[in-house]
Amino acid sequence: MDKYKNKDGIELSYTGDDVQSKLVKEVVKEAIKILGMYDRSCKISMSMAMGNTKKFLKTNFDIDTK
Repeated sequence: MDKYKNKDGIELSYTGDDVQSKLVKEVVKEAIKILGMYDRSCKISMSMAMGNTKKFLKTNFDIDTK
């Protein structure tokens, strides 16, 4: 999979070891962890994990998707 680039061709680069980069990486790792926490045989559980992940990301990145 290719890295995401916006319409201007700019992509994220969080390769540094600064506090901001570390924190963003931690939030993304936690989102991935939440997304993987479901019963693989239950669609309701999967839907809840996806909903919890979306809520977590919207909260931590102050995203309004209206």
